[in-house]
Amino acid sequence: MDNILKKVFYVISIILIVIAAAYQIAILYQGDKSVTEGVLDGYFYTAYVAFGISLVLAILFPIIQMISNPKAAVRSLIGIGIVVVLWFVASAFSGNEFSPKEMEVMKTTAETSTLVGTALIFTYFTFALAILSILYASVASMFK
Repeated sequence: MDNILKKVFYVISIILIVIAAAYQIAILYQGDKSVTEGVLDGYFYTAYVAFGISLVLAILFPIIQMISNPKAAVRSLIGIGIVVVLWFVASAFSGNEFSPKEMEVMKTTAETSTLVGTALIFTYFTFALAILSILYASVASMFK
């Protein structure tokens, strides 16, 4: 199974590289001044295909891993649960701190302001957890 997947990924990678190289050659052949949208669209379509393949595989492989190793799946799901709880805690702490006039000047809404505040607080939480885990690992290694 692993050999087949490696071969499929190898072939897909080679195909995408060849397509991108062909578009690059077309741009070099046309010159900088006369690059047409058709050539640039080809770049974008190649990127969309690569992104789509990556997205499907990024969703598919963790599901396959969870099915094949349920014990690790439980730990992963606990980690995801902790992240979701942290998000809701951050959402509870955040709020809209701007007046309607200030939001009008900034061209934003109260929901956007609250969402940005939630994301900032969530980032602070994850940063603090990272620092605490580094400190814990350092202290724990001194006692071993």
